[in-house]
Amino acid sequence: MATTSYMKLMASMIALLCTAWLANAEEKAATTGLSPGDKAQGQDQVQEGRSLFNQTCAHCHGPDANTGLSERNLRHLRARYGADMHDVFTSTVMNGRPDKGMPVWGEVLDAKTIGAIYSYLETIQEDAQ
Repeated sequence: MATTSYMKLMASMIALLCTAWLANAEEKAATTGLSPGDKAQGQDQVQEGRSLFNQTCAHCHGPDANTGLSERNLRHLRARYGADMHDVFTSTVMNGRPDKGMPVWGEVLDAKTIGAIYSYLETIQEDAQ
């Protein structure tokens, strides 16, 4: 009988701990989970990415990625490629798409620059229309 009470107590404790863990995980998911310093660094990278984008990419993709050409609209990358957005972006920038007019940037831009541009593009994604 003591074993049954012990088992019930343990099951209750496990349920309570799981509930607390899930609540904590949901809270972290609802926020960025970053410290204020990390958030500032992330914002700095996005701003740097925006500047780099406008210096390097805007002549084809429009200032701040605003263009009237759907095939060049980088604000729809997530809608177009979903979970593959990062891989498609990186491959396209590194290897180009000469048949579509996209030059090869892999030998010109370093990984940090490409990462900053991607960070900026992540912040401006829209639903495709």
